[in-house]
Amino acid sequence: MRLRLLTLFATLALCGPLPLDAQARASAQSWDPARATGGWAFQEVDGSLVFFDPPTRSLRSWMKGNGLLSTLQVTLPEVRKAAAAPKPAPAESSRAATDYDAAGALLYGIPQRQRPHAASTKPAPQPAPETACEAVPERWVIDSYSRTWMACDGRLVILNKDGQIENALAVPAAIEDMAVGREGILVLYRTLKPYLEKRDLRTGAVLWSYGDRSQVRDAAAQPLLVPLNRMALGTDGTVYLAEGASLAFTVLDPARGPKEPGQTFFTCHEALPGRALLGSVGRGPMLSWAGKDVIFSVFTPSQIKSCGAPESKGLVLARFDLLNGALEWIPTELPEGHRLVGLLDHEAVFLAPGGGLAYAPIR
Repeated sequence: MRLRLLTLFATLALCGPLPLDAQARASAQSWDPARATGGWAFQEVDGSLVFFDPPTRSLRSWMKGNGLLSTLQVTLPEVRKAAAAPKPAPAESSRAATDYDAAGALLYGIPQRQRPHAASTKPAPQPAPETACEAVPERWVIDSYSRTWMACDGRLVILNKDGQIENALAVPAAIEDMAVGREGILVLYRTLKPYLEKRDLRTGAVLWSYGDRSQVRDAAAQPLLVPLNRMALGTDGTVYLAEGASLAFTVLDPARGPKEPGQTFFTCHEALPGRALLGSVGRGPMLSWAGKDVIFSVFTPSQIKSCGAPESKGLVLARFDLLNGALEWIPTELPEGHRLVGLLDHEAVFLAPGGGLAYAPIR
């Protein structure tokens, strides 16, 4: 009898509830990109994609065919927001007197009953208390030292390999594109004309910049609603900038930066294509194809009607061949709202508007 009881207890111990860490591992294994939101993913050189998972405050590394590869819980910086202030009392119908009103009453003899009265001396409203909450990351890249660089709440936040905040740097405007370059991080800001910075991997200090920095003040005060300029890196670290509706690229050396910038042009059917019409959508993402001198970008059909592109019911990929200076259009069946986030051997990877991934063939 005693032996049976011991056997029963051993069975319950083995089949009972999972420990908390085991439950966390089981939850992580069931994670899939359909739960990823936010419209951004960073692609590693091996083709894996790194998503941010808001419920767990984690970065999830995932690869098609292999599933979840790793999970890193991260610490996010706090952002302080003012609580909603009470509505002011309705203003009185009579306007307050000013020095100019008083002078006018004396000069032109305005009757006493018609003169504006002095404003009542009410105590000034107290500022609303601040509430603290965690910032939501907008962009992130991972450098060669396994540190994560995040664009969060107007700051460039550097996390160590354990996901802890190492540094937080102020940035002049909203960040549009980020890339891990040769011995530095490349940051492209959302400005009217391209403004790019290369920052030191160790300190985050600006090594060089390209473009008119004076425009970032306007961009910070009144942010653009859509991106107008995009960036991608070549296989050797060369920086390629696409400005506005142009289908040519500005070329920057990764070390010399703004010194002697170049231009590269592309032909489509042996002719230079016209300019795109960006409209209210803006310019779509631009990604380099790992191990190949090819850059892909994405446009809506209405943006490239005058650029020699074929008819398409969905988004259109632009394939820029850097070696041959050739531009090829690849129609897809994906509707607007899908965001280009990665390039595999034979497929372009898109993040759907409501989460989840979609694919389009490339060549």
